[in-house]
Amino acid sequence: MRKIAGLLLFAGLVVGSSAEAKKNDKNNAKAKVAIDYLNSNFATYDKLQKTIWANPELGFLENNSSELLKQHLRENGFTIEEGVAGMPTAFVATYGSGKPVIGLLAEFDALPGLSQDTVPYRKPIIENAPGQGCGHNTFGVASSAAAVSISKWLTSNKKSGTIKVYGSPAEEGGAGKVYMVREGLFKDVDVVLDWHPSSRNAVTTNGGTAMVMVDYKFYGKPAHAAGNPGKDVRPSML
Repeated sequence: MRKIAGLLLFAGLVVGSSAEAKKNDKNNAKAKVAIDYLNSNFATYDKLQKTIWANPELGFLENNSSELLKQHLRENGFTIEEGVAGMPTAFVATYGSGKPVIGLLAEFDALPGLSQDTVPYRKPIIENAPGQGCGHNTFGVASSAAAVSISKWLTSNKKSGTIKVYGSPAEEGGAGKVYMVREGLFKDVDVVLDWHPSSRNAVTTNGGTAMVMVDYKFYGKPAHAAGNPGKDVRPSML
């Protein structure tokens, strides 16, 4: 796997662009503590993402991946609410108090059949085993990096504000965040930020795909359309 030069991209976007900060020396000085933290702790987060990559866990079964992030956030002063919304690997990590309340989504699930060695061609480590697709091993790690760097900024500048990291299981194929929304875990949040690995550094407010669950009920007489089509079968969907 290519060394992920953009591991802390999301964290940098959250705490603010250094180029933009240079327009205002005062703001730049305030942001420096967060930027310095990210620059000096790259190795920590690089190790975290590599550990998650090397131990891929499918959605809702991300026990080790979830525990790694919780432990890191706990060590940095976050309080952890575990097993939220009835999901053992889901959590909410909170730091600070007051407004604004900023939520960061942290995902860590692997996908079935994507086992892959660190080479630019198909080479499964274990054939048909799970693997990290489109940077899933970096999702929760970079969100945690962003959260910790913001917490350093809040403390250094004596600002009010609350950071919440949402450990979200089954990012792809399981809709873990649906259950978190149903549980009301986002009701007090002013903004929720997510990110995705990409080939460019940018912020977007575009919509994305979502999982929609639909239940169908069919009413009518049982019949086989080819073998016994004469029966009066008029199914309706509700």
